[in-house]
Amino acid sequence: MATKSVTTKQNLKIEEFLRLGGKTIQAGFASKAAAATKSKLRKQLDGQDSRLKQAAKLYSGLKGAAAVAVNDPANKKALDELLGLSKKIAGTKLAFPRVHVGVGGFLPGTISGTIVPPFDFADSIPTVLAGPTPVLSVSANVNGQISASAASLQTPGFNGGSEYARVGIYFHPMTSGTLTISSAPTYSFEWLTNSLNTSYVGSSGTVGLTIYGLTDLFQIGGTAGSNYVSWQEYATGQINLGYGFNVTKSLSVSLEVTPAQVYICFVEVDASAVGLGWPGSLASAMVSATVPSISYEFTPRLVVEL
Repeated sequence: MATKSVTTKQNLKIEEFLRLGGKTIQAGFASKAAAATKSKLRKQLDGQDSRLKQAAKLYSGLKGAAAVAVNDPANKKALDELLGLSKKIAGTKLAFPRVHVGVGGFLPGTISGTIVPPFDFADSIPTVLAGPTPVLSVSANVNGQISASAASLQTPGFNGGSEYARVGIYFHPMTSGTLTISSAPTYSFEWLTNSLNTSYVGSSGTVGLTIYGLTDLFQIGGTAGSNYVSWQEYATGQINLGYGFNVTKSLSVSLEVTPAQVYICFVEVDASAVGLGWPGSLASAMVSATVPSISYEFTPRLVVEL
């Protein structure tokens, strides 16, 4: 048994050497990569923030927007029940789904393998869109469990925010070629929007698979990605909800890569909610995922000399 254990460790070292192209990932690389991603997300959300504020103002000023008399005592019971429904769903805690670990290997003419936990890195990134901080929660660990949730506040006034989490591996090619990654996480999600009249509201979220290339200056280069599931709900004057529990789905994405960049390959979750308070609008979004493995396959680009 001891000989088998030594052999396994040697094989893992060889596999890691090939996956990283002989490159040593320096201490602090993960935090700098997370900072680059945070900057990217912040730029996206800053633009979204201004659009949301403008939309909220426009919706609130629509003629006939107050069809439901929120101050009428006769409506108090129904409004309280609507509020209770939103609070119940927003307070839901999604358990991490259980999964079965897959098996990987090598393919002729390629560098390939399957990485199981513990993974190379795990990050979590919170962002407040505007106004008071909503109820946000996030977690990520290298054992493959990631979660994110956001719930807008009951307090009157525009507020919103998002959470983002990911777990993944590094890849550095010795030469140019095509990198393909795949994973089959098991995930659960639940979201709700509760809007009276034309009160602006929004809930969005994703479970995705992504490759980022990072330069020596930690700028994001080439990217590729796809979503297992996503939603964007902004309908006003109604209640909408969606959910899915213990869903397992396989996905793969490919990117042309070069030795000039280190690539981070990851499964990600994010959840975002925005509302105007109550009575008005409330929103929630939550998602959790368990990642059993991440597989990679690198096919070198053939160069023909004439």
